[in-house]
Amino acid sequence: MSAEGETEVFGGATAAVGRSPASSAASRIDLRQLDYFVALAEELNFTRAARRLNVAQQSLSSAIARLEAQVGFTLFERSSRAVGLTEHGSRWLPHARELLAVAERCARAAHDIATGGATTLRIGLAATAAVEITPRLLRAYARRYPDVRVVTKHHGLEDPTGGLGGHTSDVAIVRPPFTGAGLEQIVVATEPRFVAVGADHPLADRPSVTFEEIAELPWIDITGSDPVWCAFWRVSERRTRPPRIGARGDTLDDLLDAARSGRAVGLVPASIAHAQRWPGLAFVEVADIAGSDVAIAWNAGGLPAPARDFLTLAAAVAADQPSG
Repeated sequence: MSAEGETEVFGGATAAVGRSPASSAASRIDLRQLDYFVALAEELNFTRAARRLNVAQQSLSSAIARLEAQVGFTLFERSSRAVGLTEHGSRWLPHARELLAVAERCARAAHDIATGGATTLRIGLAATAAVEITPRLLRAYARRYPDVRVVTKHHGLEDPTGGLGGHTSDVAIVRPPFTGAGLEQIVVATEPRFVAVGADHPLADRPSVTFEEIAELPWIDITGSDPVWCAFWRVSERRTRPPRIGARGDTLDDLLDAARSGRAVGLVPASIAHAQRWPGLAFVEVADIAGSDVAIAWNAGGLPAPARDFLTLAAAVAADQPSG
């Protein structure tokens, strides 16, 4: 049993919010309930959130109801067709994420202390491995901080946050924009966007095209990804109606296969277009749309020292990037 006002990260998996009159209604917050709350806030669907948490849907629903009773306000608006965050729920979400992140860092530090293990920095790569700054930054960090164990994980199109949404990364090299409540970021590079077409496509030999020239072509629909991110790569802000869909997929390979076969086109950043020779494909710069930013992102609410060092180094490496 912990002393009054302490935080318990292990065992009971609870966190004492305090004993002041203002917080007596929520004197102890169960970290599992916070995990349930964040998952549902991100999925906005009980079935998907329960599947992500590997729990029964009824258990999730009951946990949310108990949490709402404990904090004293409604977190979600529920109807037969939709789930949405209330204003109070939206305001509380960053604090819930912050507490979960602190608990994860505390547990990880305890493990390192108990086992004598090295400090670990987890870096998510969200379709950014081919960006020129990525290997430069990773090499520079390894040289400057040789005692830190760096673990990188590649994330596909389904997770443009690079693991930050699920708190599996300390920092991530990402391509905004995307839905990212509670995330902060610094842009370190920008690169043009190219349309991927088959090698025999009428546009394949062009040095560049305008968006108007490709807007009415059939496009690939990337399923299961963030809607804000998808809208950026469909250039939705320039459209007066939804794109004509020629193929659907959820990976970069799906996009390239659709372009190669002539079923659909899609946009990729310059680093992917130029990463290697792509048999059966051509990449043509779209000259009149905004480029794709590359950013270092992290969850707000405090960073472990290795992650802070990584951000500082990233700013220095970005400043030394060749322009253009």
